[in-house]
Amino acid sequence: MAHDPDDKRALFQQVVDDILDQIRDGRLNPNDPLPSARKMADLYGVASMTAQRALRELQHRRITYSVAGKGTFVHPDAFDLLRGGVLREPIDDPDLRRRVAAYLADQQAITIRYHHARTADDKNAALHDLLRHADFNSDLIDEVIKYQADRGNFAQQPENLRRPSNDEAPPAKRSRSSRNRAPKQ
Repeated sequence: MAHDPDDKRALFQQVVDDILDQIRDGRLNPNDPLPSARKMADLYGVASMTAQRALRELQHRRITYSVAGKGTFVHPDAFDLLRGGVLREPIDDPDLRRRVAAYLADQQAITIRYHHARTADDKNAALHDLLRHADFNSDLIDEVIKYQADRGNFAQQPENLRRPSNDEAPPAKRSRSSRNRAPKQ
């Protein structure tokens, strides 16, 4: 993506906005790697420092997370955060409400561990625990999304992000190389 000279947004913000668009429309999915700052600078035609600032901004917004020595990845909660991140209506089902409360309490405990970690290894361990927690509870997350969507509280996830039910075939996977490329303009 070459930057548009008529676009008044800062260059780093143009990069951030493009990555957010890729997450919203499913070209980037949870835990997908982002290019390095150097590669991102080449892809977007910006300076390396601009790309680094974009990556810092995405991490600050909790859209991405970094693993030392591995790179930067799309956060598992990025899609939810981009579409509002809050339940607009309470959950009336007592069992579902109890399970969500337990999930959120566990998630909060891991997040607190992350913020109190003194070393990069401890921070990475907490991030990995957060990812495992989300993966382990993916059925609950899907159940809440369906519960809210059935009541008109959330827009449906993009088709390519939905998990297939038992009676439908999974959507075709796109190759990683086509999913991670910046769009041509």
